[in-house]
Amino acid sequence: MDYKLLFDTAVFAGELLMKNGAETYRVEDTMYRILKKSNLKTVQVLVMMTGFVATLDDPSMDSLTVVRRINSRGTDLELIDKVNVISREFCSDQIPLEVAFTRMKTLWREPHESKRNLAAMAALTGGFAVMFGGSAADVAVAAATGFLTAAVLFYCRKIHLHMFLENMLCSVFLAIVVGLAVTFLPGEYSRDLIIISAIMPLVPGAAITNAVFDTLHGDYLSGLARAAEAFVIAAAVALGIGIGMSLI
Repeated sequence: MDYKLLFDTAVFAGELLMKNGAETYRVEDTMYRILKKSNLKTVQVLVMMTGFVATLDDPSMDSLTVVRRINSRGTDLELIDKVNVISREFCSDQIPLEVAFTRMKTLWREPHESKRNLAAMAALTGGFAVMFGGSAADVAVAAATGFLTAAVLFYCRKIHLHMFLENMLCSVFLAIVVGLAVTFLPGEYSRDLIIISAIMPLVPGAAITNAVFDTLHGDYLSGLARAAEAFVIAAAVALGIGIGMSLI
């Protein structure tokens, strides 16, 4: 077996899972199962919220160790599922190592479809407005606000803005857009309902869920870190909405 190729496959899997919102337990378990296929004496994986360390060692070879820091994180459950499928197929000997590596590397290089994300954000915010009992006008404004906010969010991530500033600026922009729409567009609108609908995609629900999950699995350091991340995001959104509403 090509141990270097196996090691790279596990590293690709770990990076993809961590960057797209997977729980610490899932990342550690997936990497460990892939590396365990080597049947070597020492397989160690330590995953934290900001990175991971993996080691593959045996008396018959020089040890392989990697330290990888993860600087940006998002949420893409579809991509997490694809990584899980590949790892399970490899670990159950349904596909060879070379195929698993190629598929992991393809996912790692695959660009995000920004246009689809914009449309999805509009549909999501409009759907929340419907769920909260908004009128047709409220739904339209919420969907348009979601679309524009997604564009601002995409730009902030493109220039690698800090997470706190990213969420705060998006929230300020969101509140200003809603305030202008309610003030100048004809018809009656529920400003509070539209703002609540529009900020729902920014709410750190995945971070809170993963914080609880990691804590229950004994990963206390990652659990506390994710809880802190959720608090920072929530504070940024609240501050941004407050600033935006005070300007209109």
